[in-house]
Amino acid sequence: MAVEEKKVKISYFSKNPLECPLCGTSFRKEEMLTGGGRLIARDISDELRRRYEPGKKVGEVYPLVYPVTVCPQCLYAAYGEDFMHISCGHKEAALSQMSKRRHDIKLIFPIIDFSKPRNLFTGTASYMLATGCYSFHGGERAPTFKKGLSCLRAAWLFDDLNGKYPAQGYDRISSMCYSKALVYYEKTIDLAQTGKERLDVVKNVGPDLDKNYGFQGILYITTLLIYKYGPKDTEKLQSAKRIISKVFGSGKSSRSKPGFILDKSKELYERIDEKIAEIEGV
Repeated sequence: MAVEEKKVKISYFSKNPLECPLCGTSFRKEEMLTGGGRLIARDISDELRRRYEPGKKVGEVYPLVYPVTVCPQCLYAAYGEDFMHISCGHKEAALSQMSKRRHDIKLIFPIIDFSKPRNLFTGTASYMLATGCYSFHGGERAPTFKKGLSCLRAAWLFDDLNGKYPAQGYDRISSMCYSKALVYYEKTIDLAQTGKERLDVVKNVGPDLDKNYGFQGILYITTLLIYKYGPKDTEKLQSAKRIISKVFGSGKSSRSKPGFILDKSKELYERIDEKIAEIEGV
């Protein structure tokens, strides 16, 4: 008789509970386990998203469903480094939006429970909740960027949901998330250049979890979002070219400009040039 292979755990709940800074609910945060062949890395997409091969022991794994901490009671959500640091001046307003958060998220995910292990549904919902909750964080937490990052990751996960459950409208929501991500990424560049929001406080700007492409990655993603999801007019595309040209500059790689992002940026610059030529009929 064949011996049944022991199932490998994907995650665990932290021993020490957190107390929600808004409603006071005590809960344990779920963390993803690493190692043991849980993550089999594949290629990186043009949106700088890492893909993973399903493992024989754990099946499909989605590391992106874990980074956002969500209170299961009031649905306040933020990245781990920010969750406990919402300012006192914003707490009352954030708590007053509890019913709205519940209502809005249930329009997309009627059954949602953040006290149970994460899945694609709760992981995707966590980024939507975080996007709204960062309106209650000050500039010292880089809220505009984190809204953009959350929208981008939500778009990725909605794409995954659409692949698994087609004809449910997840593709339309994904497109909306990409459009919102573009708005926030463009604002991020403006705010960073004027010093109104600091990006150096962000632990990892990603956009995915395994690589930190820094401000160069933000410039690249902004340009890519303009190219793929922005208005198709030459003025906007010329603006995109100016943004992406800041990445490759002299064309020499360095610690802040790894060869991978340089190559991707040059390819994107050429794609934009081709699109402009197509629009102008050249």
